[in-house]
Amino acid sequence: MKKSTTFITLFAFIAFFALISCNNTPKASEENKQEEAQTQTVDEFDLMMKFIEENGDYLNSKAVPSMITADKLKELMGTNILLVDLRSSKDFSAAHIEGAQNTKLGGLVDFAYENAFFDYDKVIMVCYSGQTASYGTSVLRLLGYDNVYALKWGMSSWNEKTAHHWMDNASNKYATQLETTAYPKNAVGDYPTIKTGKTDGQEILEARAAEVLGKGFKPAIIKVDKIMENPADYYIINYWSAALYNKGHLSGAVQYLPKNSLGRATELNTLPTDKPVVVYCYTGQHAAFVAAYLNILGYDAKTIAYGANSFMNTVMAEDEEIGHAYSKGQVKGYKVEKTEYVETAETAEEEGGC
Repeated sequence: MKKSTTFITLFAFIAFFALISCNNTPKASEENKQEEAQTQTVDEFDLMMKFIEENGDYLNSKAVPSMITADKLKELMGTNILLVDLRSSKDFSAAHIEGAQNTKLGGLVDFAYENAFFDYDKVIMVCYSGQTASYGTSVLRLLGYDNVYALKWGMSSWNEKTAHHWMDNASNKYATQLETTAYPKNAVGDYPTIKTGKTDGQEILEARAAEVLGKGFKPAIIKVDKIMENPADYYIINYWSAALYNKGHLSGAVQYLPKNSLGRATELNTLPTDKPVVVYCYTGQHAAFVAAYLNILGYDAKTIAYGANSFMNTVMAEDEEIGHAYSKGQVKGYKVEKTEYVETAETAEEEGGC
């Protein structure tokens, strides 16, 4: 009997401490579980899209693409504008527009804040062909900088010394391989999954913008030759009207209507999340606006270098309905400035973009 009483007492003692121990840990554990569950249930894509939609959904509006011609820029010189040149330091030093400031695409968000972009009537982004500038402009527009523009045709339209990028890349290499078959859009699918750790739509957008720009422009551009090796590896978007699409397009290309087809209310959910989305337009600039937007949303999006001009330039020049063909007539011969170039370890590794 004595042994039984001792055993019962010992058991009660152990049970008491076990109860205390259990009562002390669940509170913290349950709070952690609740936090984890909340993080897991936050749909960052949805939150960010709601913010974009509530603030005008720039890409699916009349404001896109926000570009300015060399002639118009020349008229604005001396007014309350800021020129931002995204080319390499070496090329900037060799020839740039008077008053332009040189910076990298990767640090563009900080540069915009530090240089008070909102204080200017217009901020004009400049690069080689206009595509890198359009990419950066698209991101800044999504962040609310509605006074930012890209220079159409880039520095290739400003002066003969800086025109070789377009001159060297306007081509007709695949003009005889265009198709008129209308390819169907993908079936409706899931949207990309975004994980920034943020729970506010604006903060998610800002985090995505910094990440996308931080990668530079290289991951967002592809040459038509690479695509033609195996078009099936890509989901190719012809970003023209149906009428122009029917005149001839790349093999496998699917037509999406510019300015309104890539929203949640339209056909955004027909884009695949398991293969690169390649967008092409006339010059590659409008497509660069689209690629920036889609990359922020979590897609793997690219623009074809130099757009349709890279494979059907003469066709575009001869068909007034298509138009937008690059030619020597685009080069205005405006004055450029030269500054001393000092190479550093950082500038030696720079990528000039496109």
